[in-house]
Amino acid sequence: MSASPRRDRHVALMFPGQGSQHAGMGRRIAERSQAAREVFAEADDILDFCVSGVVMDGSEDELSKTATTQPAIMAVSWAYLAYLRERAAEKGKQLLPSLGSGHSFGQFSAAAAADSISFADALRLVRERGRIMTKWAKKRPGGMASIIGPSDEDVRDVCQQVSPDGDVGVAAINAPGQTVISGRLAALSRAIDAVRAKGARVVQLPISVPGHFPKMAEARDELRRFIDRIEFRDPKFPIVSSLTGRVLTSRDDVRQELSDQMTGAINWMRAFLEMRRAGATAFFEVGPGSVLTNLSRRVDRDARIIDIFDESQWEELVVDSPSAAEQTPAP
Repeated sequence: MSASPRRDRHVALMFPGQGSQHAGMGRRIAERSQAAREVFAEADDILDFCVSGVVMDGSEDELSKTATTQPAIMAVSWAYLAYLRERAAEKGKQLLPSLGSGHSFGQFSAAAAADSISFADALRLVRERGRIMTKWAKKRPGGMASIIGPSDEDVRDVCQQVSPDGDVGVAAINAPGQTVISGRLAALSRAIDAVRAKGARVVQLPISVPGHFPKMAEARDELRRFIDRIEFRDPKFPIVSSLTGRVLTSRDDVRQELSDQMTGAINWMRAFLEMRRAGATAFFEVGPGSVLTNLSRRVDRDARIIDIFDESQWEELVVDSPSAAEQTPAP
């Protein structure tokens, strides 16, 4: 029986979803890290597509396409994680998170980080997810918008009033007074006009597909057929559901989460508070941009969210690697 290295019980990883992309989002990490550059080369091989070109030089227009955006963001997130692990290893240490969670399809990154599925499988699933969502939306154009100001209950009431048949609805509760709606274009436009009339600020998102939309059940079921072909393992650290706030500890839990989240509404506020309740005191946003950092600070102003590139902040959070003797199985 081998000795287990001490796990730091305070560090949580947060993986962003769509909306975090920006042109050149892979350059900074690629310039700093050989491990990150290897991730981008690996992603190119896995998908037989130049992901590295998209994350280095892709235009904002190209990155607004769901089928491109999702695998590109996941590749950048994995490159950030590779950089963290690389820098820890150079110090003779390792990063052992106690928890993780992903916003929207960021849960695929969280599942891979916890070794519940392989990076290659996660990347392929994310590509299929984007492709399937795009195909569905071609016949049913839609979009998403961020509503700032009203409570999520007020936003939900407006959606029900302008579209009783459910053509628009709440897709994500991100923070107090920050709700995302999603739906068919006509209903989405009515909801935007209605919340603006009540004094809300609205930001239409650069997303061409209505994500987390219950009427995408057909697309969800198509993705599930791909998910069901993948080998899952129990995660090496718990993953907090960004749908329900439940702590996921088994392969079946993780499989269900990835299957359900295309049509389920995200509740990042609940997921983040659950990570705090479970003891996480330091967080890394593992991916491009700072969307989750900003949202999470609105949820809990006292939360310690660490800049991955500022090693002076996170050096004490990595733990000593076990010695060769500790890793040798007992006779």
